[in-house]
Amino acid sequence: MGTLSLAALWQIAYAPYVSDYTRYMPRDTGVRPAFWATYSGAVLGSVLPMVLGALVGAAFPKADTVTGLGSITEGIGALVIAVFGIGIACTNSLNLYCGALSAITVGQTLFPRWVPRAGVRALVASALFLCALAMALAGKDNFLVNFTNFMLLLMCVLVPWTAVNLVDYYAIRHGHYDIDSLFRRDGGVYGRYNPIAIACYFLGIAVQIPFLSTTIYTGPIAERIGAVDISWIVGLAVICPLYYAWMRKAGRTRARTPFPATDTLLAGGETK
Repeated sequence: MGTLSLAALWQIAYAPYVSDYTRYMPRDTGVRPAFWATYSGAVLGSVLPMVLGALVGAAFPKADTVTGLGSITEGIGALVIAVFGIGIACTNSLNLYCGALSAITVGQTLFPRWVPRAGVRALVASALFLCALAMALAGKDNFLVNFTNFMLLLMCVLVPWTAVNLVDYYAIRHGHYDIDSLFRRDGGVYGRYNPIAIACYFLGIAVQIPFLSTTIYTGPIAERIGAVDISWIVGLAVICPLYYAWMRKAGRTRARTPFPATDTLLAGGETK
């Protein structure tokens, strides 16, 4: 279940990359090709190294992963490890870019007149890098436990967000959004904020707490099922139908009319 949870989080975490890069695709690409291209890439890029790691762990149960990998690839071990190192560095640079972009977006939402230049962007990226480095150094002695705890807690706050996003995109709006309204200070046809979405988000976090299972905190229901963490499954099962029914009852589906002049459909339920 822990592996399944991490795999699910892996897909959710790729949403910012999908929304950022699919906007460069031809307008007539369509949702299905964009979805399968990004989904299969994310799956293959994560599953293949996981399979390799499982084989190394089975072959050398008492050795660490790097030592075991070097033993299996004797003769070219240094080259293989170098390839993995470069790949991880490239991925982390993208993670840093995405984190800096998200932080700047939050800042511009709160302060609309703020226009960050190159120096500010570099400063934000450097600050995030130093924070990540400090966390990695602080948790290196018990890395796997700390990493798993962090991933499960991250899942707790991401699952209700993705549940609202997916239901809104596929079941309520059917991919049609008034893009111009998203850039207006008053929110246009959508208003300044969606109280139902906000309420569902925090409810989604609350319903997961009894099912959390980490070394920091284990919920009462998780204890009764052998400390297995199924919180994210519960969050999806509760919030998806709740958000749909609540939005329908409140009549907040008036923006379902297509806007062909401004619509841009992106994989992962994002629009640009």
